[in-house]
Amino acid sequence: MKQFQKYISYIFIILFLAIFSIYNFDEYENFHQNKIELQQRNSDLNEKLETFELKYIEKLNDVQFYYTPNKELLNKIVFLIDQAENEIYLETYMLTEKRIQQSLIKAYKKWVNIKIILEKAPYKAYNINNKAYDKLKKEWINIKWSDKSDYSFNHSKILLIDDLSIISTGNYSYSTFTKNRDFFIFTNDKNIYSKLKENFNNDFKWDKINIYDDNLIFSPNSSRIKFEKMFNSAKKDIKMYFQYTKDDKLVDLLIKLKKEKDIKISIIIPKTASNDENILKLKKAWINIKILSKYKMHAKAILIDEEYLFIWSINFSNYSLDKNREVWILLKNSKIINDFLYIYNQDIKNSY
Repeated sequence: MKQFQKYISYIFIILFLAIFSIYNFDEYENFHQNKIELQQRNSDLNEKLETFELKYIEKLNDVQFYYTPNKELLNKIVFLIDQAENEIYLETYMLTEKRIQQSLIKAYKKWVNIKIILEKAPYKAYNINNKAYDKLKKEWINIKWSDKSDYSFNHSKILLIDDLSIISTGNYSYSTFTKNRDFFIFTNDKNIYSKLKENFNNDFKWDKINIYDDNLIFSPNSSRIKFEKMFNSAKKDIKMYFQYTKDDKLVDLLIKLKKEKDIKISIIIPKTASNDENILKLKKAWINIKILSKYKMHAKAILIDEEYLFIWSINFSNYSLDKNREVWILLKNSKIINDFLYIYNQDIKNSY
């Protein structure tokens, strides 16, 4: 009898495993297939990064450059949201600007497809996005917090409106448009929009899928190697805006370029960073450091040899490079570079 019960138990176990396998095989197979595809994409990304050179950056003709403080730029963005017909995707570190929030609600009520990703706990401003999140959620807008398991912070600033891409150094706050020195790039380039939308949708689904494009950089997957290649490519000069310099390796690389290649390097920073240890190291190496006094300095940008311009959300730190979600755009448009140079030279005059 005991032997019979033992056989029955075995049969039940075998049947259970068979049924479990039948119903879960597809899910199990999909999981491993996705894992293999992710590994292949990462391998492809690394290969492209290794072979990347600045000469591969395509000239984007349909591009506009804006800077703040500039209340008219806020009016323009509100107008564009109001005119949206199909979709609005917003991924940002902070969203406190009330007119933009209200325009998003109005657009949603016109049946525009809206998706928003917000950072839940910005550094030293942990609850700053709560009001906007609750307000938009109450209106049934599809808004969610970024996935904390993926990034230390989601620090990107991307706004997609129909076929328009906006990449900025500034948050969507009133102070960005009224007090800060920040930069905004507008482009209707179809490839840029496609890549940014793909990245947004991956972030919205919390999928860890890496994307590559020569004209874009997505932290934390591809920033450091492109950063280093950018600096090493310099032949004459490097002009930069940064809030602070917290990455020792990149600071050492700048010092090396100054010493070995005699690259002329100038950096505009805010007063709050003037006594940082790395800033003092750069000054000691005869790198030109200027403190912007006229505006609150929040911009992040690099101009290499007055030929290649990089605008982004990223700060000069290992967190931004290796741990945060950040987005950059790389440009070699002479008109945009001339516009940038005009502002840069004005800011140098208003610095000490």
